Amino acid sequence: MSYPAPFVRDATAEHRHTIILLHGRGSSGTELAEELEETLGSGSANLFQRFPGVRWVFPSARPRWSSVFEEEMSEWFDAPSLCDIGYKQHLQVEGLRQSVDFLLRVIEEEIDRVGSASKVVLGGISQGQATALHALVCGRHRLGAFVGASGWLPFADKIEEFLRGELGLEVEDLGDSFTSLLATPVFLGHGTDDNLIELDLGKQARDLLTRMGMSVSWKEYEGADQDGHWIKEPEEVDDIVAFLSDALEDIVKQG
Repeated sequence: MSYPAPFVRDATAEHRHTIILLHGRGSSGTELAEELEETLGSGSANLFQRFPGVRWVFPSARPRWSSVFEEEMSEWFDAPSLCDIGYKQHLQVEGLRQSVDFLLRVIEEEIDRVGSASKVVLGGISQGQATALHALVCGRHRLGAFVGASGWLPFADKIEEFLRGELGLEVEDLGDSFTSLLATPVFLGHGTDDNLIELDLGKQARDLLTRMGMSVSWKEYEGADQDGHWIKEPEEVDDIVAFLSDALEDIVKQG
């Protein structure tokens, strides 16, 4: 089964950057875009209003069987447990592989469209962050930035084992493209009271990416909406704006 066409919000000014964001389990690209439109930073401005020169791309997962809910639902991969992410971990593999392959094609299309990998930002929320991080690590580009919220990194222990354990490899041994992508600046935000994805899982992703040599901006937020499992208004919106403004120097020159 193929993936739906991504939902796109075109730039309202000259197109200078593209931001690709992945939704969480049970949602869609369209729903994520609608929720972000209602999520405001300081000055009652959302992310779309702050960055008029950005083309926003919201891919959607395809329906697949959820072993937790025992029905088909929109998810990037099957996650049998979010309390114990190692539980039946083998069930995650097929969906992750398919979703990452799909996402890498979307990234290449947007690089061709905007003209440079440095002008493309990747990210997601919850399971979308989890999938997007795998796509980042499996990709071959130094992107402009990565933005994640309320998520985790599946197979974090095995990725680290692959890089520094069983194969005895350091990052530089994996090739120039891998070394280059590690220069992608990363923002990770997480609610301290997130009742779906524990804060420690977010910290695990942060720590692994840092040990790999990536520059990670980590932020914790108290009292976020939706039981802590969403972007905190206005603080997290403001932090994302500041992070992207630093990572992409010309992103806010079109006010």
